[in-house]
Amino acid sequence: MTEYSAATLLVEQLVAENTQVVFGTSSSARSPVLAEILKRRKNMSFVTGMQEQIAALMAIGYAQASAKPGVVYVSGAPGLASAMGAIYNASRERVPLIVLVDQQDTQILNDEPPMSGDLLSPAASLCKWTAELKTAAEISRFIRRAFHEALSPPNGPVVLSLPTNVLLNRSVGVAMPSPHTSSLGAADANFIRKTAESLIRAKNPCVVVGNEVSQYRARKEVVSLVEVIGCPAYIEPLPSGVSFPNRHSHFGGFLPLDLHEAHRTLENHDVCLILGMQNRMPPRAQEPPLINRSAHVIQLNVEHGLAGRSLPCNVSATADLSESLSRIRAEMQLLVDSSWVALASERSRQTVEANAERKARFEGTLVYPQPQADIEVIWLLRWLDKIRSNKSSVVCDLVCDKVDVANAITMERSFSFFSSNSGVAGYAPAAALGVQWASPSSPIICLTSLDSFMRSCQVLASAQQFSLPVRFIVVHAPPASGVGFQPVIMFDKPYALRNEPTVNSLVGLSLAMGVPAARISQTGEIEPALRTMLDQPGCSLLEVCVKN
Repeated sequence: MTEYSAATLLVEQLVAENTQVVFGTSSSARSPVLAEILKRRKNMSFVTGMQEQIAALMAIGYAQASAKPGVVYVSGAPGLASAMGAIYNASRERVPLIVLVDQQDTQILNDEPPMSGDLLSPAASLCKWTAELKTAAEISRFIRRAFHEALSPPNGPVVLSLPTNVLLNRSVGVAMPSPHTSSLGAADANFIRKTAESLIRAKNPCVVVGNEVSQYRARKEVVSLVEVIGCPAYIEPLPSGVSFPNRHSHFGGFLPLDLHEAHRTLENHDVCLILGMQNRMPPRAQEPPLINRSAHVIQLNVEHGLAGRSLPCNVSATADLSESLSRIRAEMQLLVDSSWVALASERSRQTVEANAERKARFEGTLVYPQPQADIEVIWLLRWLDKIRSNKSSVVCDLVCDKVDVANAITMERSFSFFSSNSGVAGYAPAAALGVQWASPSSPIICLTSLDSFMRSCQVLASAQQFSLPVRFIVVHAPPASGVGFQPVIMFDKPYALRNEPTVNSLVGLSLAMGVPAARISQTGEIEPALRTMLDQPGCSLLEVCVKN
């Protein structure tokens, strides 16, 4: 039998796992793995960023849009250290990410040569699995397990240490097939029946939809069940994808991060069905719980151990969301009579009217400014949503105290919105490139803040290098304006730091990297600038200066 190097077998296993893109940096230029990847240019691409965190965030965006693990190759201990913020992001968002890290020759490793270090311990707290390659013979099993771990609920990152001398060792081996893995299956019959009976008895039920619904593609089943019950559907704060269409007549809004407000939103509901929510809203001693303690709470999650862990509930289950919701709906149809159907129809009418009234109240508070007025974030978002193509996707890490950004952007299609709840700066600019690589025919719009963009402004060079037509909209706000990328406000008001670094204009920086750019600061400039940007081919940047 023919012998192959471990590096060759590694890439063969990546091919078997249907890996079409590997992200990395130029620091990996001497890697034998990269040499093998470049031999397969027809069915595998190596996409470079200027530094490891950007490359890893690109891989995360690719994973979010493609539903396949993102693969990133980094060089040595410094490369892993640089990528740690992105690994944290993947851990928080439950994104499958394979991080391959060069390690020095094991014969000199104990002498602490340059670029070496303990690669596994620093990453262990954030990863589902960390391991170091010991022999060439195990490489196929090694990579197969990495993909298995990354894709097993909860999805997440894995880090693999690859000593250079082991990669060059030769061994007899072949790639292992990547198995088709079936879903968890529906919840047990007892849970299905209890849930159906509770929803039928409820006077004022509601559904809270979490990020797992978008991650595990259960949106249609949630919408169907909500329409049968006739109740409002709320979305957990900081959505990472489209878990429920926010223009649906039963959409009750996004739950606010403020627990007092969130509690008031849910306090009148007697039955709450919590679907795929990761519950990152623990109450402090002085705060109320998310859900009224007198309510009957049912929680269903895909991630093992999450349902019933920290959110007080009466019934919980770990199961496939789509199949479980389909069976709950079927069970309800067997149990109800015509009087309940009439009751649900009346509830649906009241829900639609209440949501319409809520939207009307919000619209009544808006006054369109004069053309020469300073730009407000809400009008930027409204014009963007009006002008952009229905096929476009928005990749966003913009957070604004005065505007719920996710609510202002239409989230109807499964892939129309991608975001992060981790607070890692630079997510949207880099992830947008990964999303574009996974969806080459879709217009991708990056919506970000100045402080986030400046952490990864090198993405402009990568976008030009690989001809990725991402449109960057960078909101330039004054310090302490409440506009940025941080999803959680620890204190009432951020401080404007003395000598805080500022950027007078991004246009020159963008043009220096070969990317067309423009800058606007008045409301009347929004529409023509957006139309020009979205109509022209290729990558471009729009800097939007907003007031406080």
